[in-house]
Amino acid sequence: MRIVIVVPTYNEAKNIGPYIEALRTQRAGSSHDIQVLIVDGNSPDGTSQIVKSKQSTADWIHLLVEEKKNGLGAAYILGFKHAMRELNADVIMEMDADFQHDPNDISRFISEIEHGYDYVIGSRFAKGGSIPRDWEFYRKVLSIGGNIFTKIVLGIPQVNDFTTGFKASRVKGFVDSLDLDSIMTKGFAYKIDLLFRMNKLGAKIKELPIHFHVRSEGESKMERNNPLESLKVVIALKIADSKSLLRFLSVGLVGLFTDTTLFNILRIFTGNSELGALLSGLVAIGVTYYLNNFWSFGDRKISGLQKTVQSFVVYYISSLIPIIVRAKIISWSVQYFGDSFLVSNSAFFTGVILGLIWNFTIYSKVIWREKRNA
Repeated sequence: MRIVIVVPTYNEAKNIGPYIEALRTQRAGSSHDIQVLIVDGNSPDGTSQIVKSKQSTADWIHLLVEEKKNGLGAAYILGFKHAMRELNADVIMEMDADFQHDPNDISRFISEIEHGYDYVIGSRFAKGGSIPRDWEFYRKVLSIGGNIFTKIVLGIPQVNDFTTGFKASRVKGFVDSLDLDSIMTKGFAYKIDLLFRMNKLGAKIKELPIHFHVRSEGESKMERNNPLESLKVVIALKIADSKSLLRFLSVGLVGLFTDTTLFNILRIFTGNSELGALLSGLVAIGVTYYLNNFWSFGDRKISGLQKTVQSFVVYYISSLIPIIVRAKIISWSVQYFGDSFLVSNSAFFTGVILGLIWNFTIYSKVIWREKRNA
């Protein structure tokens, strides 16, 4: 398995030499092919020159130099693309060069990938992890509070550290499926966006507790606007993610109007509420499929006759399940409480609510799942 460790640097001349030697030790003790890709932001302190000198005795060290420093996220995106296209990475790791991330932990990350995880997060806030004791109080509050806020807003309860910079990602089916050019920010908050997308792709996530150390040498590169930028990204991700839900609910209202109207017409003319619920539901399925495909999930629109037919069959079957359940709820209700307008429609709307939950889950996760772009 080829592991490519992507390391962004800027003015790390004091750290990069010892750091590469530490990685040399890790590489020697690993059964995997570990490559190191340094992405330097055109450091004026000669960081890239030190890397070049190390390359003369190590063909596993690779260097990309940006024309100018474009931000942490931009450096990682550049590194990810190069790792996949030029270095044939199976796994991409993200790591700092200042020894805040312990090189001795690399083998732990690789082990979790071997055990089937797709996205391994070095977590400072999982049980067993830690942050430096000498951090300023405001930084501790921002970091801990920000991660709790992100967990709640984005609805990813299994993750405790959204802004960690120490991670390992499986390439096939995950990193190679991301539209890296659409990552929201070139700065620090790219971490949140990337994690959110990996989770949407269904990555099996593992939090690995780590001890986050103080910098070995040099000054922190943390930008002052990071908290505000992170807040903006979290809110933007939530809004973008909610668009499909809001559109789905709007389409649901159209379907509900169609369904309810036909249900009550058929209930009166056939005298059979259960049959009326089945027939009205079938008509509503066709209407909502069309609207969902062209509007609710328009960014993932299904086209082509074969794919459309296949997706409609899955849509039809999955949509039929809550309709059958709803019909049974109505049947049970009118059997015990009588076939009045109040009883039958109360049961009908109970089934509708259960159906909404079921349908949105199946539609967004199966039929119109997130597009995977290489």
